[in-house]
Amino acid sequence: MRSGFNLLMALFIILILAGASVLTLKYTSISAKHFADSYIKEQAEIFSQSVLETTLLKIEGTDRSDKCLTTLTLTSADGKFDADVNVTKYYLYGDDYDNATGTDCDSVKQEIQTEESNGYVLIEIVVQTNSSNSKIGSYVSPVRIVTRSLQRP
Repeated sequence: MRSGFNLLMALFIILILAGASVLTLKYTSISAKHFADSYIKEQAEIFSQSVLETTLLKIEGTDRSDKCLTTLTLTSADGKFDADVNVTKYYLYGDDYDNATGTDCDSVKQEIQTEESNGYVLIEIVVQTNSSNSKIGSYVSPVRIVTRSLQRP
């Protein structure tokens, strides 16, 4: 009778160890997914800042008497992220407002009363993960970051 009791104790201990192992593996997989999602989100935020700077450079190089830059689409170098940029307003003063006669300028230019604020632009950037990229795939949760910024190029 004593050996039967020891067998039950051995089975009970094995079940406790198996349960602890399953909990440890589950916690490890949750932690790994959390770290991967956090890493991708940080990369998307950094890419969003880069897109903002690139947009400002493109706006600065665009002649508003020919056209106004209103939309822009960019993809990260590694293909993980896509960015859609909308320039919603150009805040212009005096002659700059009058000279902005190019394509799409009428829909986005806004006349202002102070020369100090001349040239500001209101930009909206939407960065999303590219799910067709093999590095993203179904491994991480989709990320979508929307940034609105008032900048002076």
